[in-house]
Amino acid sequence: MRKPTGKGVITIAFDDAYLDTYRYAIKYLDKLKIKSTIAVPALYVGKRFENRPVAGVKELKNIIKSGHEVASHTLGHPNLFRLAAKDKKAVATELGGSKTKLGRLLNYRVDSFVFPYINKNQTKSLRLKTSLYYKSARITSNTPSFNKIPLKDPYAVGGFAIMKKHSLPFLEKLVDYARKENLWLIEVFHLVGKKNTRSAHRPKPYRFFTHIDDFKKHIDYIMSKGITVLTQKDAVKKLT
Repeated sequence: MRKPTGKGVITIAFDDAYLDTYRYAIKYLDKLKIKSTIAVPALYVGKRFENRPVAGVKELKNIIKSGHEVASHTLGHPNLFRLAAKDKKAVATELGGSKTKLGRLLNYRVDSFVFPYINKNQTKSLRLKTSLYYKSARITSNTPSFNKIPLKDPYAVGGFAIMKKHSLPFLEKLVDYARKENLWLIEVFHLVGKKNTRSAHRPKPYRFFTHIDDFKKHIDYIMSKGITVLTQKDAVKKLT
């Protein structure tokens, strides 16, 4: 595998901290000594979220021990945009409370925040509120999203939600583009494993599923290109 070229940065991110993702994807990254960012909804640690098991305290501590980053994904994964219109105090609880709860559970300082849902869930006002608790905040899009280097606003970091419909050649083109143009690409995975599940919101298979075999092939492609791979926290620190 090539050594990092110094051009472009990739962050491998996992939202919702599903147990299968830990068992398959994160364990594979550990073998390659690649660090990722795992966004955890604090109230669901060791429980079930959208009918899927979430990693528990033991697994999350192992993740941290291996050098990965745990980010806040709020307490209960609400739509913060809607919540802010009804109860602004509740928004503060979701932001600050999740940082405190994860910190106590894991004996760990949480520096990064990840908005639940897709980019319509945030506003400039909400992004500013995250700055009271965190060093950066990531927003997720269903369309490819690249962050310019140097990074101007650590509270408007963009990530791209990868779905099962996205082919490996398509994802490879995104990696190549980030490397060529010296951009920061955050690839956001959700459920990674051997078997998909039903969506909690519609009578169809989960859209944000990636088979572990495809995940491995994609990670191997990233490594073959020599592009730098950093956690959200480390990327913000380096690129700001």
